[in-house]
Amino acid sequence: MRGVRRRGGATAAAALALLAAGCTSPRGDEARSTASTTSSAAPGDATAALRERCLSAVPDEADLEAVALTGRTGGELEAALVGPPANDTVAVLLPQTSGLCGWGRWASAAAAEVGLTSLLVNPCGYGGSTCTPEEDVDPLNEVAAAVALAREDVGADRVVLLGASMGGSLTVIAAAQGADVEAWADVSGPAAWEGVDLALLAADLPPEGLVVMAPSDGRDAFRRARALARAAGVPFVAGRSGHGWELLADPVSGRVTRIGRRLMDHATGLPGA
Repeated sequence: MRGVRRRGGATAAAALALLAAGCTSPRGDEARSTASTTSSAAPGDATAALRERCLSAVPDEADLEAVALTGRTGGELEAALVGPPANDTVAVLLPQTSGLCGWGRWASAAAAEVGLTSLLVNPCGYGGSTCTPEEDVDPLNEVAAAVALAREDVGADRVVLLGASMGGSLTVIAAAQGADVEAWADVSGPAAWEGVDLALLAADLPPEGLVVMAPSDGRDAFRRARALARAAGVPFVAGRSGHGWELLADPVSGRVTRIGRRLMDHATGLPGA
């Protein structure tokens, strides 16, 4: 079992923060979770504690490593690596409001099936990530730190930014602001997040992108997601029913869906993905 990898000057206190706040809260795309920073576990136990906290959301066979990141402009960020410790392709995964654990099934399957390494990151104010209000206004604070780890520590030449629900909206914002990534995907991201209308960012989005939404999120949300994809000139994938990572892997069986496989192809850069 791996220990805690520290990146960007993270302290032992930041490593302890990896043990805070559960990932099993109900889905909610507008309400922030409260981050806890207290734990009696030693930093070396952070990976084991994270695995215990995520329960079945991270399969037992997943190669998991707790990571402590320092944001580009500050803040201590909770993150986890799933997959090979060295790789030329890394997916940075931004979560729903319930936290990074929900990416575990898809990330584990992507490692097993296509050899992908995933870096799961809790944004400021979620899970064990703690930031000042000034550090909490720019998703590039988190994304830039994650991309640096992917390129410098894991050895990636290709980094993709993928987000579910809240994370999907943050992905669009970060990609439009110039995140150093080769591709991006927004899965069920709300059309606006914290006062930012995603449609206004379409012209600034990189061309290798993907937007996913299911009609079950509502007619207006579906229409606006499709319009965002059209305006950005990227493919739109319609799900049948579900939200966020429910569209990617079955929450009970863990079986990857057709959209989950499409996202794997998109992450690895397969033609036409």
